[in-house]
Amino acid sequence: MKSIRLASILMTAGWLNAGTIYTITDLGSLGGSSAEAFGLNANGLAVGSAATPFGYEHAFSNSGSGITDLTVNTNASEGTAAGVNNGGTIIGTQYINGQAYATEWSNGSAQVVINGPGGAGSYGMAINNSGQIAGMMTTDGQGNAFVTINGVVVDLGTLAGGDWSSAYAINNSGGVAGYGNTGSGAFRGFVWSQAAGFTELGTLGGASSYAMAINDLGQVAGDAQTASGYLNAFLWINGTMQDLGTLGGNNSYAYGVNDSGIVVGYSDVDGSGDPHAFIFENGVMLDLNSLIDPSSGWILTEAYAINGSGEIVGEGLLDGVEHAFLLDPISGTQSAGVASDPASDSTASDAATPEPAPWTLLAIGLIAVVSSRLRLRFPFPLPLPRLPRDPRQAHSQSDVSLR
Repeated sequence: MKSIRLASILMTAGWLNAGTIYTITDLGSLGGSSAEAFGLNANGLAVGSAATPFGYEHAFSNSGSGITDLTVNTNASEGTAAGVNNGGTIIGTQYINGQAYATEWSNGSAQVVINGPGGAGSYGMAINNSGQIAGMMTTDGQGNAFVTINGVVVDLGTLAGGDWSSAYAINNSGGVAGYGNTGSGAFRGFVWSQAAGFTELGTLGGASSYAMAINDLGQVAGDAQTASGYLNAFLWINGTMQDLGTLGGNNSYAYGVNDSGIVVGYSDVDGSGDPHAFIFENGVMLDLNSLIDPSSGWILTEAYAINGSGEIVGEGLLDGVEHAFLLDPISGTQSAGVASDPASDSTASDAATPEPAPWTLLAIGLIAVVSSRLRLRFPFPLPLPRLPRDPRQAHSQSDVSLR
């Protein structure tokens, strides 16, 4: 057990000079030019998406023994894996005949989560240790958050006055986090439970908020607009939203939280505006690049999930090329986010990732594909995150990047 907490290291060494306290592992590639890791379980199994030599995005897993292509030899053209539970069951999305389908991978086989209405246009975003799945399904042409309860898909509907919602995370009690639009046109993060239904989370003084991760204590991480209109990472605990600040830039985004309340994500960096991955603990946001060997060749750009042992996955640049990474705390140095029982890790930090934009933009064709990696930009006046797994990145027959 890595028992020295990150905050102690920061106080004794000075947080700007914390030194090397993580080893970094390249999770490999599928022969293409990029890879990203989005989910992580208590056993260190990482999942995400990676490009093939032909530019297709395929879902992958890596248990430490090498990368496995989850999309190859299926009837899907592309895919991404978003989350994984401690039993090794993986949830994500595959694209079949131009349509997105929430997909579960178990025992080496891929299975569509929703059969029938709502199946086409569905996205699998998170899974808990009981096998409950959360994501988004299409109902009457609109996106609605869903969760599976006892194997039955339950349409959660939308927030009051809204017409779009998506779930991004689920904890082991079946508590769901996500966001949706409201009657005012703004977006609001929410938590949902079978007993209480939707609870809106509020903002940091601006119009919108986006909930991306939830742990077993019901603590929620995400990002919200401040009064200035920029987006800052937050941690929501018992109705109170804490502004986590930034690494000196205008915006920050949180995507993972473990049961110790340790948050990971990424932030703009002062001056350049480039994204750097961060960890937040005990009131301190720290650039993860300051905690790895500076001679490694890596620039860690985005962190998406953290487990109970303090392992972190995300995306970075290795000698200028996008790679998926796994960070592991060095034994005897620190335990950023160590839970009391790693075996009970909820995997609720399977960061689900938003790209805030009205669902109706899809219908009127305002979305344009601007990269071969299907990362979209939307016509909004304020800076928005460059995020991969949002359901609004819907594929259609007219999507010029479809293969």
